[in-house]
Amino acid sequence: MKSSIVLVASIVACSVPDPNARTVIAGPDRSQFDLVQPFMENSCGSLDCHGSRYRNLKIYGYEGLRLDPGDIPGGNPTSTAEIDATYDSIVNLEPEIMNEVVADHGADPERLTIVRKARGTESHAGGAVLAIGGNGDRCFTSWLASSLDDAACHLAQSSP
Repeated sequence: MKSSIVLVASIVACSVPDPNARTVIAGPDRSQFDLVQPFMENSCGSLDCHGSRYRNLKIYGYEGLRLDPGDIPGGNPTSTAEIDATYDSIVNLEPEIMNEVVADHGADPERLTIVRKARGTESHAGGAVLAIGGNGDRCFTSWLASSLDDAACHLAQSSP
């Protein structure tokens, strides 16, 4: 009888996780993302790349995917809502890993698929779009570390 109680107790203790549970995302500082967005939009946000609504990573902006159906690529400037949507798309790709990287002050950013693909260390249809240690790489990884390299972000807009 005791073994049956122990078996039932262990089954209850190993119950299935709640399918409605949500990961609380403690992503990088949203206010700093305003300097990260432009180079990402320029290098990755074209309609044939991540400016497509059919990608799991969506980058919104001036020359690509628009939030407002009335906006056309090349029309109105990138809106704050589009920057917010791009931020959300990035931090929600791998929320648990994003939380870990941010909590570790950006240490080992290659835990994130977005970093591996952008650096070309994992297969990416667009190839390597960031040189390790280059302006775009420093901009993005410093943002993950909550220590934004403003100069690298400005330089990355013309040379990621």
